[in-house]
Amino acid sequence: MARTSVLFESWRGLYADSPRSLSEEIGRAWPDARRTWVSSGATGGFPSDVRTVQRHSAAYFARLLSTDLLVANDIISQHLVKGPRTTYVQTWHGTPLKLIGHDERSHAYAGARAHLKRMVRDVATWDYLVSPSSVCSTLFRSAFGYEGPIWETGYPRNDVLSCPDAAGIRSRVRTQLGLDTGVPAVLYAPTWRDDDKSEDGRFRQSVLPDLAALEAALPPGSRFLMRTHKNVTVPVDPRSGETPGFVVDVSAHPEIADLYLAADVLVSDYSSAIFDFAVTRKPIVLFAPDLERYRDDVRGMYFDYEAWAPGPVVTTDEELAAVLADVVTDRAGGWARTTAYDEFVARFCPHEDGHAGERVLERLGSVLGR
Repeated sequence: MARTSVLFESWRGLYADSPRSLSEEIGRAWPDARRTWVSSGATGGFPSDVRTVQRHSAAYFARLLSTDLLVANDIISQHLVKGPRTTYVQTWHGTPLKLIGHDERSHAYAGARAHLKRMVRDVATWDYLVSPSSVCSTLFRSAFGYEGPIWETGYPRNDVLSCPDAAGIRSRVRTQLGLDTGVPAVLYAPTWRDDDKSEDGRFRQSVLPDLAALEAALPPGSRFLMRTHKNVTVPVDPRSGETPGFVVDVSAHPEIADLYLAADVLVSDYSSAIFDFAVTRKPIVLFAPDLERYRDDVRGMYFDYEAWAPGPVVTTDEELAAVLADVVTDRAGGWARTTAYDEFVARFCPHEDGHAGERVLERLGSVLGR
C-alpha cells in the first residue's frame, strides 16, 4: 500500500484545533502516513515528527494539488483547484451562535463579500464536513450551502477535555501560567465585533469588563485569563486592577483547550468557545453588555440568546462581579448542574466523549481504503 499523504491547515498556519488532534491520531494509528503542516512562517509549535510547508509558497500549492487527504478548520482562501485524488475533510472551527456565511444579514466588515466568494469556492471542494451535533449540521447546511456528507462525530479538538490526563494537563498548564494551586482562574474569551475597528482599520476589543471591580469582588489571589479573538490585532489595555498579575494575557497561547482545562469558570459573550467549554461542565457566565446592538444591528443569532444560554446572562459590570463572586466561591451552588446546562450539553455536545478523533479516523480509513 502506498503511503498516505496528509496536508493539515489550521488557522492559516498554526498547529492547533481539530486538525492538530487528527494529526496526532493519525500519527498513532497510521505511522507510515506522511503528515505535512501548513506553516505561517513561525518556527515553533510543530512537533518533530511532521513536515511543514510555507503557506502560499509554490510548494504549498503543489501539496494542495497532490495530497491524498486535506484536513482544515477554516476555508482555504487560495484553494483554487483541488487535486484529482485529494479527499478534503473540513472540520470547521466551532459551533455557531452568531449568523455566519450565507445566513449573515449583512456583510458589514471590510472584505466580507470577498470572503464570502472565497467561501463558496472552497465549500464546493469539500468532500466531508465534521459536525458536533445534528443541530449544528442543520446550521452548516444553511450557512455554507453545503449538500455533501456530514460526519456527526463530535469535534476532535475537544477530546482532550475528557481524556484520562485532563487533570495532569490542567496542572501543567496552570504551572506554565504561574497559577498557584487552588487559585481561582476566570477565563475571558469574547468574540470579535464586525464593526469594532481602530483608525487604521484593524479589529480591536473594546468590550471589556471593569477588571478592578472584578478583582475586588473575587477571592484574593484570583487570576483573570484574557483571551482575545484571533481577529483582534490591536493590543488591549487590560486595565488590570490594583494588583500586578491579576490579569494574565493568554491570547498567544497556542491551544485554547489547554485554557479550558486550566480555568475554573468561563466568561464569554457570543463565542463558539461557550459550546466547547460546556464539555468540561464547569460554570459559564455570559457577559453581554452590547446584546441588543449585536443581535439586532451587528451580526444576528441563530437562537434566542436568553433561552439558549447555559449560564446566567449579565449586562453590567456590577452584575458580572456579583455573579462571578458567587460562582467562584460557590455560595449559590450548582452553577454547572442546572437543567439549562444539562439541556445545552445534550443538544450541542452529544458526541463530545473524548473519542471524536477515533470516529473521524475510522471513517477516513474507510474512505482512503486503509
